Amino acid sequence: MEQKKTEHITLNLIVFGTIVIIGILARQTALHYGWDEFSGYLILVVCSIVIGAIYLNLQMVFSQLLSPTIEKCFMRFECYRNKAIAVESPVAHTGLAENTINSEPIISEPEPEPEVETTSDTTEEVSTPSCLELNEDVAELPKEEATPSTINNISIEESKQPTEYEIFRANAMAEKERASQEKLDKVLSYTKQHLVLYLSETDLNRLCGYITEYYFSDSLPKVEQIKVDAQLKTIDIMHFGWNIGKVFGKPRLQTATFIKRVFAHTLRDSEISTIERKMSHTESECKIKLDRKIA
Repeated sequence: MEQKKTEHITLNLIVFGTIVIIGILARQTALHYGWDEFSGYLILVVCSIVIGAIYLNLQMVFSQLLSPTIEKCFMRFECYRNKAIAVESPVAHTGLAENTINSEPIISEPEPEPEVETTSDTTEEVSTPSCLELNEDVAELPKEEATPSTINNISIEESKQPTEYEIFRANAMAEKERASQEKLDKVLSYTKQHLVLYLSETDLNRLCGYITEYYFSDSLPKVEQIKVDAQLKTIDIMHFGWNIGKVFGKPRLQTATFIKRVFAHTLRDSEISTIERKMSHTESECKIKLDRKIA
């Protein structure tokens, strides 16, 4: 069963890899003939879908039409027919053995009845020790059951108490979360203070949401561009990005990509590499300056 599952996964990976390679070759061909990047990726996706659909249709046709016909042709050969019978025989023997085992009735030998002596002296001797032993067992039973229950209660109470490691870890996690929240609050306060004159209330709240998502996520969030007042120049937005990225401890390239997406209108003439290089440059005329105290 595991071998069939492994073979099935391997076959699917080979087919998927072949489809991806064909799509990449189609994309490279389109780019070679002067198509743009978006059209190249579109051709890759369309080509992969079409080839995948063709493969599924061919597989269905083969399994429903060609496979029975081919099997009938091979059944004419004696060696193939004997092999098929040999493969099916263990399953049949297993089922037959299970049916035989289930169908056999369980016959138990009758237990011999104990002999009872009629002599009165013997009966008294036998019955008296048995009664004494029974009373001793009944008296000793509560003592034996009390000890395990007490031990179990003590172990449960001890397991509920947190260990020293758990206490220190919980305190460290709480301190880390508090410091992280203070850092985010500081950046949001800085954003509202320096951009309130250049953004509407809706855009400012939306920007704070993007910054929060950018801080807690390892990847860049999905954003819609925010258009700021014309008083702010590209160097102002670059300084703003450097200030918040420095507090968050994010890489310069990641911060440059983030502000390029958010302030796409203002930074429309600047490449990401240029933004990354000029984020910490100082110029005489700018409204948002590099704030080294915020970090």
